[in-house]
Amino acid sequence: MTPNSAPVPWPGLIAIGLGAAIAPMDFAVNVAFPAISEAFALNVAAIRWVVICYVVTYASLMLACGKLGDVIGHRRVFCAGLVTGALAFTACGLAVNYEWLLAARALQGVATALVLSCAPALVVELCGVSRRTWALSRYAMSGALAGIAGPVIGGLVIQGMGWAGVFWFRLPVTLLALLLMMRLPAPPHAFPPRQRFNFLSALLMAAALALLLITPALASAAMTAAFPAQLPWVAGATGAALLAWFVQRERRGAEPVLPAAALRNRALLAANLGSVMVSFTGFAIPLLTPYYLVRIGGHNAASMGLLLATATAGLFAASTAAPRVVRLWGQRHAILLGAAMVALAQFAIALWTLTPAAPPLIALIAALVLHGAGIGLFQVSYTDYVVASLPYENRGVAGGLTLLTRTTGVIIAAVVLSSGFEWSESRHLAAGVAATAAFHAAFGTVFWSTAVLLAGLVMLAWVWPARRAVSTRGS
Repeated sequence: MTPNSAPVPWPGLIAIGLGAAIAPMDFAVNVAFPAISEAFALNVAAIRWVVICYVVTYASLMLACGKLGDVIGHRRVFCAGLVTGALAFTACGLAVNYEWLLAARALQGVATALVLSCAPALVVELCGVSRRTWALSRYAMSGALAGIAGPVIGGLVIQGMGWAGVFWFRLPVTLLALLLMMRLPAPPHAFPPRQRFNFLSALLMAAALALLLITPALASAAMTAAFPAQLPWVAGATGAALLAWFVQRERRGAEPVLPAAALRNRALLAANLGSVMVSFTGFAIPLLTPYYLVRIGGHNAASMGLLLATATAGLFAASTAAPRVVRLWGQRHAILLGAAMVALAQFAIALWTLTPAAPPLIALIAALVLHGAGIGLFQVSYTDYVVASLPYENRGVAGGLTLLTRTTGVIIAAVVLSSGFEWSESRHLAAGVAATAAFHAAFGTVFWSTAVLLAGLVMLAWVWPARRAVSTRGS
């Protein structure tokens, strides 16, 4: 039973969770990187575009798709995403060359934007506003489970189907979710749309976000002469110009894509910035920890995967407990507690570098579980806060906004943290430090930096007075 003892709408929650699972299951693609590289004769620099094409596409479209759901119905957009996803997985599995695969991955990004932007709104509509926090925590739990299952299933299907298996196994999942969604009755708490969709503003916003998000990746590629040196500047300047045009239209338009509450609420803007920073600093763990576990800890791929899965287990547990934490402490303090836990996990991992040998296994697991728990508590509390901050008719925009901030942090971290690590490691190597010691030192530099940065922001936010509290207690 849910907090108010009403019947649990499990069929709808299962259908939504199953459909949204196609995104966290994409971790399976990381397992297939070696096989994809071999199939298309790609180097490491080229394989990352398989990720970039997908991530930048769905991140840039997330807000526009959320707004579209607010206008024509979240369920329609969600189901359209499932249909698009089925087409995308088929196209990815049938790819015969690198260019085809990149195009199919971009189509998969469109599907993910359609599905994920409206999934949080759908679970709230299904369960009702009074059970908002509970519903969002269950949605986060389903995503955590999918994140665990994706790499495991991916590793198994690659053995029998090759690299394409990481796309084919999600096709029946997508079709099953679509079938279940089509058989569900209309959500009892759905809000009747009373808006119009501003296509030009949505297009401007998507193009601006795409160009700005891809600029760091282009800058990194230009440093290796993979792209012209001028391209990042052109992309960034064009994106900034389109964003300025979009903002001008938003201020004057009768049907803005972003509600005024999203632009004028300083507390909400601060929370969005906090989401970017938590994602930015937290991404150091999936980015660099696997290398540490192999090079310093001496773990093989199987044990490394199990260790990293403990972080997802922490996320699952914290997502379960999040509604109670929000009810007891309020949204703002729950958000700050989650961010503080992530910062503490960063410090714990940075402490690994104080000795040349890897710490005991229990210390590895504790740090990773703490990181996952912090991420889980932060994501549920932050999503709950954003959804509560915006008008009911903007639930799709709220869902898109939470995913946009998270993805922005990850994209920036993928470039900045990897570049910072490489710079620090090369400096130590140039000074005559042994390769293992240089890796150890660079690893510590990244984690001490991210830990101090996030801890400083948490302390600043903790003492900063809350100018506007939308809801001090969750549901």
